[in-house]
Amino acid sequence: MHKIIKRGFLLLGCIAVGTMPACTDLDEEVYSVYTDKNFPKTPEQFAALTGPVYVAAQKFFDTNFYDMQQTGTDEVVVPTRGGDWADGGRWQAMHFHTWTPSTDLMRNSWDWGFNAIGTCNRILTMLADAPESESKQQTLAEIKTMRAWYYYNMMDAFGNIPIVTTFDQSAAAPAQESRAEVFAFIASELEENAPLLSEDVSITTYGRPTKWMAYTLLAKLYLNAEVYTGTPQWDKVVENCNKVIESGKYALESSATYFAMFGPTNGAQFKEPIFSVPFDAIKAKGNLLFNKTLHYGHRTTYGLTTDPWNGWTTTPTFFDKFEDSDLRKSQWLYGQQKNAEGGNLIYNGVNVVLDPYYFPAFDLGGEDDKGRLAGARNVKYQPDPNAVSNNANNDVIIFRYADVLLMKAEAILRGASNGTMAEAVDLVNQIRDRAFNNNPAKRFTAANLTLNALYDERGRELVMEMTRRTDMIRFGRWEEANLFKPANPGETYKRLFPIPTTALSANPNLVQNPGY
Repeated sequence: MHKIIKRGFLLLGCIAVGTMPACTDLDEEVYSVYTDKNFPKTPEQFAALTGPVYVAAQKFFDTNFYDMQQTGTDEVVVPTRGGDWADGGRWQAMHFHTWTPSTDLMRNSWDWGFNAIGTCNRILTMLADAPESESKQQTLAEIKTMRAWYYYNMMDAFGNIPIVTTFDQSAAAPAQESRAEVFAFIASELEENAPLLSEDVSITTYGRPTKWMAYTLLAKLYLNAEVYTGTPQWDKVVENCNKVIESGKYALESSATYFAMFGPTNGAQFKEPIFSVPFDAIKAKGNLLFNKTLHYGHRTTYGLTTDPWNGWTTTPTFFDKFEDSDLRKSQWLYGQQKNAEGGNLIYNGVNVVLDPYYFPAFDLGGEDDKGRLAGARNVKYQPDPNAVSNNANNDVIIFRYADVLLMKAEAILRGASNGTMAEAVDLVNQIRDRAFNNNPAKRFTAANLTLNALYDERGRELVMEMTRRTDMIRFGRWEEANLFKPANPGETYKRLFPIPTTALSANPNLVQNPGY
């Protein structure tokens, strides 16, 4: 059923429209068939035309945006293991916060975001003259909401960026707007288009922005308003979280289904995800996450067709945030590893015992019994035995209900006038109850639910979900010492990434971020 759900959505980009034959590539020629007499009319036809907007979303893995957001945090460290994972020093630069405008993660991420924005503008331009209809109105709102999400990611990462809302290849190179102006643009776009989006939460809208996705993105935007503009907007965080909560469309998964919502057969059947990017091992490639984390020998443990890459791990300090009785600790692989039959995992004659604490240096060396076994490995997105050429079927969750509850609680703790401390405690305890099997001793009270406690709880709940960098910045923790990286309190400018050298060369109207 999962494959039917995902492929039914993913293939919308290749469905024949009118008399046009089915396609295999989502290129510009496909859309040239639309004229004033041959515009899309049905919801299915509109969905087919908008396929590239969602294909672009799938590229955030293989264009390094996910890597850029994760690998400078305390959640992820990618040490060098002998000759493995040296990669020109890119991971060392991310860990030590010594990236430069020439670092390829910045270039690839910038290109991903602005290419996706250009795709949105191109399709909006194509649809501008289509006859008015409810389908057109909703489709335009969906594209603009996706464009707002792309802009949010670029503004969060790079700060002052151009705002372009038309598709005109002959136009002059755009100048930057201030981060506050980009913030206001994103907020306006979302508030204007959210009422036009579907309220339906089902297979039909899975992977596309709904009204609730827009409100969640607004909540996240306002949660970071003080960082982005200098002015906090905590009441608006609560207001938008309430819209999602009061919709009744979402619920926390149970402890029994918590990890299944991240698994290879995840999809529209789960009640907690609010917005996901669908992946498919053949038709929507790019989810390579578990390959980055697993040891080579885990190929036999999980019945994989290729060896994983034995790279990404977490820092000892972050690993220690998880208590043994916390359900969420089981997303980490550490200690004695097992093969498919339950026996000790042996790889190249070495017993695979992963040590979460063995980090004598950033280059751990290539010894099978030391450097290659260092660090706990994350399997929140469970390894997929049906992966094809390392491409997994797990859809990637962008927003989910647990984050909405935590955002509302944080806004209340920070001073929102439209919520109470009792509400905040209850919201966080809903998540704690799931994690600790309803153990009253693990619940927060008004006395101990501090901002620091909430910061740690967000880390435990949302690990590997591309939230940690923004959390560390918002909580003032980005410049703290982190494993090998010393504290760098004088480098707050690194809360923004540098605008890539290639972008500056291509557009003389861009100005580099201060400090770079």
